[in-house]
Amino acid sequence: MVNHLNKMLYNVGVPAEEIDKYCPGGFHPIRLHDRLDSGRYEVLNKLGFGSFSTVWLARDHDTQTNVTIKIVVAGTSDALNREFQVLKHLKESGDSSHPGYKHVLHLRDSFHVDGPNGRHLCVVMDLLGPKISSITDRCINYRLNGQLARQVSQQLVLAVDYLHKTGVAHGDIHPGNVLFKLPDLDHLSPDELVKHFGEPTTGEVSRKDGQPLGAGVPEYLVLPVDHCPEDTKDVGEVQLIDFGESFLLDDPPPPIVHTPTSFHPPELVFRHAMSSAVDIWNLACTTFELVTGRTLFEAGFENRELIPQFKKVIGNLPQGWVADAIANNVLAEEPSGADAERIASSRLMLDFSLDEAAESFLRLEDELARSYIEGFDRDTLDLNESDLDTLGKCLRRMLVLDPCERATTEELITNTWFASVAGPASVSSL
Repeated sequence: MVNHLNKMLYNVGVPAEEIDKYCPGGFHPIRLHDRLDSGRYEVLNKLGFGSFSTVWLARDHDTQTNVTIKIVVAGTSDALNREFQVLKHLKESGDSSHPGYKHVLHLRDSFHVDGPNGRHLCVVMDLLGPKISSITDRCINYRLNGQLARQVSQQLVLAVDYLHKTGVAHGDIHPGNVLFKLPDLDHLSPDELVKHFGEPTTGEVSRKDGQPLGAGVPEYLVLPVDHCPEDTKDVGEVQLIDFGESFLLDDPPPPIVHTPTSFHPPELVFRHAMSSAVDIWNLACTTFELVTGRTLFEAGFENRELIPQFKKVIGNLPQGWVADAIANNVLAEEPSGADAERIASSRLMLDFSLDEAAESFLRLEDELARSYIEGFDRDTLDLNESDLDTLGKCLRRMLVLDPCERATTEELITNTWFASVAGPASVSSL
């Protein structure tokens, strides 16, 4: 993606994607009511955006249904687009009878669109409901009730089991990639969609120097909708979305991904091989956040921040990992001549700094109890000590620092935390 824009030269009327990414190899400029794929799909509103795509609500006029269309930047829209390859693999090889199938977002259609910034892959998928955060903003204690959190985590472990059995690792499981499903959302009429999502909000794009916009720059940006139904009694089913970091298990990528740093597993931090175990770690962190409303680990953009937290919350790092990290320049420069004594000395100094940096963190079980209980009215807490003990033991099996020793989905599906969810739960039960 070649950036020829200076975003400081532009006025943008709404907070949305970066205007400087509308450049050769970048975003495709979209206007509301544009018709794509020979007129089949009509763009009605924006659902979101990321570093490599914009995501739109569209009407499929062939089927009279509503869909999601992800329009990928031109620079990554070739036939080797990893996300598209994974989605095609799931469509061709997935087992629709697996109970986790319905908890994964699937490819419905695909096509390309040519524009001033290049040729863009367009991926058509089902239209889903609100993000977890949209629901939790309206919940007591600003988190899912324990029963619903448990139910969602149960659905996610089924989704991960389905993916792994189909030969895929998701690679980016976190609450931002889990959406609730709403009944009949895909069959609402255009007028009903406006009632549900509201009218699109646009903001004009203009140059501060008064010069005309370039050919690849849109006349306006559209504010993504943050929809949450007024009546949430039917919320309960979820789907795992966004396969931008996914990979086929027989072709793992280098240990470099763009998932939130706080969710990075140890193998990513220490640059070890990637495998399906990354999903187990991410699922554990996601489950912790669903229950408590906060992240288990905290880091900005620096992996090294996680190392003291791993040691304090989970326990000692696998033997040799820290020394390997020093030698591989993950943590510090390699000592001259790779002298063993100097490596040992560096490790002692590092151990001291790790302990000091992680002073505010507690061991996993204590961190769970503190995050769930402290500062909250006990009358609003629907998980008891036994429930937290069950969850803590389950998380212990998932948050094993060595990925080879981490629990598999087969083990987790029968684990008490995931297996014993007594009947349907909903937000309205709060």
